[in-house]
Amino acid sequence: MPKKLTLPEPLILELNEDELAHIETMAKEMYACDVRRRDRSYETVYAHTKAGVILEFALVRQGGVMNPAEFDHTVPSSHNWDVDWNGFRCEVKNAADPVGKKYETKWLTISNYMGQKLARNRKLYPKCVDIVIFGCYNKLSENTYDVRWRCVAPFDTIRENLRPCNTKFDNNFIVDQYGNKKLKFFYNKNGDPRSVYNESVY
Repeated sequence: MPKKLTLPEPLILELNEDELAHIETMAKEMYACDVRRRDRSYETVYAHTKAGVILEFALVRQGGVMNPAEFDHTVPSSHNWDVDWNGFRCEVKNAADPVGKKYETKWLTISNYMGQKLARNRKLYPKCVDIVIFGCYNKLSENTYDVRWRCVAPFDTIRENLRPCNTKFDNNFIVDQYGNKKLKFFYNKNGDPRSVYNESVY
């Protein structure tokens, strides 16, 4: 019988020196690679790298294990999952709808780039990931974050449960690094009964 999906625990994460050094190494490696840099400045690469791994470190604090493979774009298993958590290979994504206040949220939205990447990876590498864990965080002080979890979603149905947001609302669009206006996606939490969703984030 398959293991039941559960949300990780919320926690206050203070990045330690080893974690900060890890982020710097990742950012330098990413910036040195034309494909991964995507015309971004080093400062932007560093900021994006840090934002991306805060949630990964929060899972490691709860017993998760970072993907130990060195990045190689020709080896999907080296870059398609982030953390082994409870025996699941997890892709960890920031779904930062709540900002600075406590309220009940009924959905989660993600950037156009993230939605397209998840859908593409599901099509190209269907066996590389088991689940996607969506989280969010607020910065409390330098290198200290209040981490919360939004949803744990099965990867095998992620493509069919990603939907474009409603075009009627301006806040459903985001301007990317090239100045292009892109429509966000939302994850349909009712599309797979195995998914676990946290409506009350704070």
